[in-house]
Formats: sequence, C-alpha cells, structure tokens
Amino acid sequence: MLSSHPHTNGYETDLGARVRALRRERGLTLKGLGEKAGLSHPFLSQVERGLARPSVSSVERIAAALDVSVARLWSPTRVGDTTELVRSDEGDRDEQGIRELGGTPGAPILREWSARTRRWPEEFEVAAGELAVYAARGSLEVDLNGTIHELAEGDTLRFDGTTPHRFRRTGGTTTRALIVAAG
Repeated sequence: MLSSHPHTNGYETDLGARVRALRRERGLTLKGLGEKAGLSHPFLSQVERGLARPSVSSVERIAAALDVSVARLWSPTRVGDTTELVRSDEGDRDEQGIRELGGTPGAPILREWSARTRRWPEEFEVAAGELAVYAARGSLEVDLNGTIHELAEGDTLRFDGTTPHRFRRTGGTTTRALIVAAG
C-alpha cells in the first residue's frame, strides 16, 4: 500500500533502512525477499526507499521472511556500544540541582534533580519536546507557568517542555527526581 502523504515522519525511511540492511545481511535480492514474503519486489523496493507505508500484515510477512521479530523491524537500530554507566558521585550539578546522566545523540536526555532548598528558583526553565518528571524519592512541586503540581514518591508528571517550569522540594533533603526529555 502506498502512502498518500508526501511527507513522512521518518517511520517509513527507518523501517525501509532496517529491511534493506537485514535483506543484505542475509544475501537476499529484492526478488528473493519478495518470494519468501509473498510480496512483489517493486513494493519491497518502495518500502526500502521509504516510499510505501506497509500494512501490519505486510510487515509481519517481511519479518518472517527475514527471520526476525516484528519488533526488530519497528524499533530503531542501535549503533555501536551504547552502554554507559554513570556513577552516583560523577557529574556536577548546576545551580538548580540538575545533573546530566549522559546519553547518546537522538536518545532521550536523562537528568537527575535534587534540590538543596525548598524555595522556588527565581527563573523558569524551558526545554524543547516533552518532559517527564518522576519523583524517585521524597516529594516535590512542579510549577508549570503558575499551575502547581504536587508529586509524591513514585508519581510522574508529563508536559510540554516549552511551558515555563521550575521545581522545588517539599520532602526531605534526600528528595530526588528523574527528568526525561524527549524531543
């Protein structure tokens, strides 16, 4: 099935690149893959070039022909060694108590927040994309441009990072939150 949308969100291109890489790893031609999957090789060529949006059934047939799970076709390929260990005593905290926890380009950005005070910072922050704040220990308040959200241990708040925001602890000195930025 061809996509009627001239612009894609990258899904078709990413899926196509994974199909092409796996097909080549297995030494298959487009015709060979088409025969195994029961799909036409012109259609598979369009899938590989990101010009077609295959149905779930077609993706299942392609995955079976390549002898991989459907999830492997849907999820992005991780390049190189992406394992990174950040020790609890590594990294500096900024003036708002935020410590970067590393990461790879394109992956969500992880930060740990632990405040030294119960006072609101004077300045609001903004960030691109969606943010999720998880109260890992203790409790805190999140001010979203004047609307206060209370988070108890284990609570998560998701919001558009372009909304001016700031944090303050309401729990003990060991209050910590994990901030995940996607976008």
